Amino acid sequence: MKLNRIINKKNIYHSLILGLVIVQLLGLVLPIDLTLLDAVITIGVAILGIHNLGRSFQVATIVFFVAGLILLSTTGLSIYGIASAIVSMIDIVVLLVVMQLFLVPVTVGKYQAAVEEFMQDHVHGPKQTYTFVMVVTHLLSSILSMGTVAIVLSILEDSIKKQVKNYQRFSATSVLRAFTLGTLWAPGAATIFLISTVTKVSWTKLFIPCLILGILGLLLAYFMERNQPYMKEKPIEVKKETQKDSVEHAPLASLVLAVVSLLILSFVLMESKVASSMDSVTLAGLIIVLIWTGLLSLRRSETKVTFVSNLKKSVISYWNQGIESGAALAPFFVGIGTFTYGFQHSTISTQLTTTLTPIFSKLGGWLVLLIPIIVVLVSLIGIHPLASVALIGKVIMAMHITLSPLLIALSLNIGSVAAYMLSPFAGIVMIVATLLNVNPAMVSLRWNWKFCSAFLVISLVTASLLSLVF
Repeated sequence: MKLNRIINKKNIYHSLILGLVIVQLLGLVLPIDLTLLDAVITIGVAILGIHNLGRSFQVATIVFFVAGLILLSTTGLSIYGIASAIVSMIDIVVLLVVMQLFLVPVTVGKYQAAVEEFMQDHVHGPKQTYTFVMVVTHLLSSILSMGTVAIVLSILEDSIKKQVKNYQRFSATSVLRAFTLGTLWAPGAATIFLISTVTKVSWTKLFIPCLILGILGLLLAYFMERNQPYMKEKPIEVKKETQKDSVEHAPLASLVLAVVSLLILSFVLMESKVASSMDSVTLAGLIIVLIWTGLLSLRRSETKVTFVSNLKKSVISYWNQGIESGAALAPFFVGIGTFTYGFQHSTISTQLTTTLTPIFSKLGGWLVLLIPIIVVLVSLIGIHPLASVALIGKVIMAMHITLSPLLIALSLNIGSVAAYMLSPFAGIVMIVATLLNVNPAMVSLRWNWKFCSAFLVISLVTASLLSLVF
């Protein structure tokens, strides 16, 4: 009976996901090609995980996968070619699974309590609260991806309600904007690595310009919201009695240090040519998690028994939820990866390039504006931004247009951010809407369209200037 509980469909699925991580890491040290083994495990993950996707994602995954095989067949099918197509974007999945490991030290260190305590002591009034919520969300999104939203809203909900009356709009604009702007540069986001894969512009070259755009977006978000009527209301006086039962937690500064250390170590590994951009961030993530968790075990305020108990709970939580959350889009990346690989190695790619290159060349610089508009419009009819970014990016890069690859990559990234915020079908919008109990269209279109419009214009101008510098 106990054996049946251990060997069940969910544990097999999680074991296969873990297998992807192990194979990816072994590929860095072993002098043998593990593509076929990686493809077999990937197929297992895709088959077991596709039922977890929404209906639109399932259809898109199957369509892209079949289309990829058809495109690949134009130049001849082979077992190794199909395997290479299937695993072409699986390193993004491995990265996201590893980044979910940051939930372990975050939980063990009780950083949720640290954030809440800091807010009670130092953050007063709607404007300060808005800034703080955006900064915390932006910071956590760099390592925790979509898990950030639920964490921030759960730990700060009561504090926000005490500061503002229009809690729903306040939370929807601050959290959604800060999170999506984090996808511009964050190691825990899939978008920037997908764009890097499609455009062949490395993460190290994208990071600084994208970080500048992210900070610019945060400033714009604050200044566009600060004059709203609810931001001028006086906060409710909060009694400090609850602090008597405060929870022992690690200092909040160590969370910031962990994120900075992740970025620095990622850059060092990339510049040392230890591995590719994504594999470097994956390795850096594993190292930082291990060091961070080890340092938390040395805290004087916590006994060894308590630490081991908290560590065990957080690891079990990762195995039950975190690992699956990291691989949530694995089947989709198999589909889109097969398609982009098939397109790149097909005769259609050459024909399409020949036909469209003269048309796109005439557009010149206007193409930079057209790219994000297409991404946004396509997302409004239900197609995920990741799919449109991969498709549009692959088509444009195949044309060898005179535009800077960095500028094309930035334009795709800007378009994806706007699409994440404006599309009622985007996963992040639906999560925020569900947690706040409001209509997704209210969160996306009604509360964020003005910000998105302004951000598109300002960020595209800034991106054009940045492409001249970097």
